[in-house]
Amino acid sequence: MECVVRPAQSTDCDHVMGMIREIAEYHNLLDEVTINSQVLRADGFGGDPFYQCLVAELAPEQEDKQGRLIGYVLFFFGYSVNTGRIVYLENLYVVSEFRGRGIGKKLLSEMAKAVLARGCSEMKFTVVAWNSQALAWYRHLGAQDKTEASDWHCFELGAEALRRLAGDGR
Repeated sequence: MECVVRPAQSTDCDHVMGMIREIAEYHNLLDEVTINSQVLRADGFGGDPFYQCLVAELAPEQEDKQGRLIGYVLFFFGYSVNTGRIVYLENLYVVSEFRGRGIGKKLLSEMAKAVLARGCSEMKFTVVAWNSQALAWYRHLGAQDKTEASDWHCFELGAEALRRLAGDGR
């Protein structure tokens, strides 16, 4: 399966949003997706982008499916007081009919090249506990499960908790 990995363009946001909905449905989280392609476009392609995205597109020589997006990797940069520049992998997704053909690895490999060029020293991400296939795949790539290895837990403050915190400082 030949595909081209390239930086997403604002015109890709409708297709990427469709894939975001597909992965959310797979994780039974579709009701938690509150953004749409307009928000995705504004947040990724405005003057101060919040994220970067690479897309996998069927190779142009496949005339009947030219330009079809079949996967994406969405990521953003952060900073670690221990190691400096880091990257957070938010989503990696390949359309189901194209899985098992190296497209996910190709997306991650291109992402790795881009973030290493920006001076990043590590990539952080989460994987849902019940997705044993993904857990095994990331371990195979050399990822370390920090919950198991270092007893670190990933936390999140949702919108309401964040507003409460901002309102009274507690």
